Amino acid sequence: MSNPRQHPGDETLLRHATGNLGAGLRLVVDVHLESCPHCRERVRLFEAAGGALLERLPPAPVSPALIEAVFARVDSGAARPLRGPARRRQSVDGFALPAAMADCAIGPWRFVHPKLRWARVAVPGAPRERVILLKIAPGFSAPEHGHRGLELTQVLYGAFSDGRGFYGPGDLVEADDEVEHHEPRVTSDGDCLCLAAAERPLRFNSLLGRLVQPLIGI
Repeated sequence: MSNPRQHPGDETLLRHATGNLGAGLRLVVDVHLESCPHCRERVRLFEAAGGALLERLPPAPVSPALIEAVFARVDSGAARPLRGPARRRQSVDGFALPAAMADCAIGPWRFVHPKLRWARVAVPGAPRERVILLKIAPGFSAPEHGHRGLELTQVLYGAFSDGRGFYGPGDLVEADDEVEHHEPRVTSDGDCLCLAAAERPLRFNSLLGRLVQPLIGI
């Protein structure tokens, strides 16, 4: 992916740094961070600020039983990070997926329209997360929709516009409940492949969207 020009906002990066993003949204941000040194640095700053705040907190009493449990875990080796073999990247239809998705299970492509297909992405340990891959043909639009919470879309290949901006490979697009008529249209010569996650179910405005939502589950 090329150097991104569109990034998640500081609130989203702060939620990522503090572990307050759901697993699906976190996966999309992790994918963005792979190709974005700017956002990696922002996350490091937030993590450092959080650590400094923790150091200023007054000490809290800890029970002897908890201390014994922690040291027992250390002695057993369970607390040591294990270095496993390098993860092999997945690919779909000849498109290499980011390393952050290596442990995700990618479902089969599902038909919505001759120019629009989707595949479910299963995040390890979080099977109910609303995460999908979207593959959209040039000149075609995703069904118009609104939002009931945060939606993050990472462009992996190709490009699209949505009336608010133009987004190419590596860009991350945020939309929330203030965005009512969201209709991304592919502007590239080739297919556009995106990873999308939603905090809550989308609100589709078109008949096509309402018909396929129960199947897609997003």
